[in-house]
Amino acid sequence: MKTIEGAAQEGRTRSVLVTGAAGGLGRAIVAELRDQDWAVIATDRDGADLDGLRAEYRHVTGVDVRTLDVTDHSSVMGVADRLDSLTALVNVAGVLQDPVPLRGLEEEAQRRIWEVNYFGAVRCTRLLTPLMNQGTGCVVNITSINQLSPLPLYAYAPSKAALGCFTRLAAGELAIRGIRVNAVAPGFTLTPALAARIRLGERDPESIERHTASGRLVQPREVATAVAFLLGDAAGGITGATLPVDAGWLATAHWMDFGDRLDRWEDPAVR
Repeated sequence: MKTIEGAAQEGRTRSVLVTGAAGGLGRAIVAELRDQDWAVIATDRDGADLDGLRAEYRHVTGVDVRTLDVTDHSSVMGVADRLDSLTALVNVAGVLQDPVPLRGLEEEAQRRIWEVNYFGAVRCTRLLTPLMNQGTGCVVNITSINQLSPLPLYAYAPSKAALGCFTRLAAGELAIRGIRVNAVAPGFTLTPALAARIRLGERDPESIERHTASGRLVQPREVATAVAFLLGDAAGGITGATLPVDAGWLATAHWMDFGDRLDRWEDPAVR
């Protein structure tokens, strides 16, 4: 497979590093950016998922699969040291959480979630943005609807809210270097991880759809296209923003308190 450096010499001047690339959202983002002619450095921790991603892109020009553990400073620096420059960074790596009551929280599990979801993104942003050229850099953080309306996830929700706050802070500081920093906040997205929870009866898709304006789950590709938009020139005037991709879950949640009024809205007599 040709390396990212080789792809750049052939005219792929935009390079993006994606963390958590072997997961459901990460894979969709890698595929979307490759389709848009980005040179993609797809990274994740060692494991079967990364092996599968490496096999999938073994003969694909413009995608370089590498090992990177966002919780390990030396791992991030090891990747950074092998890059001459970088146009963009997409912080996707994250750890999910199932609802547990306050007294059921385990501190070690909380630390793991924060270490990946928040500190991992901060670490990658700190160590990789110096590679970005003046005026052309961009960072997109994958947060969650939990950033804007927290679900009962005592570690996951605060970690994503903190990442949203970090997004705004970093945008304010890095703008002087011409680096934009934004976030995409996915709603309930039909990734393999969510599909597995549905099969186990741990998530109720009908309830989720009923509480979503569009009446459906989000598809991973829809999150990926939002990321691609924020990385592109069309979003050149946008920084410090969070773009929800939730099929209207945030918009609908408030209407649920009004019972049957949504159904009555369809009755011409109500108008």
